[in-house]
Amino acid sequence: MKKILGLILLLPLMVWAQKVGVQVDHVDANENTTIEIRKGEHPKNEKQYEITEGSEEIAGDASPLLQDARKNWKAACAEWKKEFKELNKDNQVLSLSCGSMTCATVTMESTCKSQGKHKLRVQVR
Repeated sequence: MKKILGLILLLPLMVWAQKVGVQVDHVDANENTTIEIRKGEHPKNEKQYEITEGSEEIAGDASPLLQDARKNWKAACAEWKKEFKELNKDNQVLSLSCGSMTCATVTMESTCKSQGKHKLRVQVR
């Protein structure tokens, strides 16, 4: 009898220990919903980044003189870097390289080209 009475007195304490203090009211179930419960500190506005690499051809304007073709390529390289730096929000550009210039002469005009490479830090989340 004492055991039964003791269990009856302990039952409310056991039920109270099982109670969870999370309320989820008025959640629209028409759309995808994720509810996340974490223990401890929650990093606020945690940003995640991904490093991407790419390349593109940089070509200067054709010129009858090789020296002028090289100047045109240097100007094209500087313009390419300038465009990237203008788009550099939040310091996303990690590296820029115009690469090595190669020049070719076709029908009395010289053109200098290279393979420019870039490395960017892009925010994923």
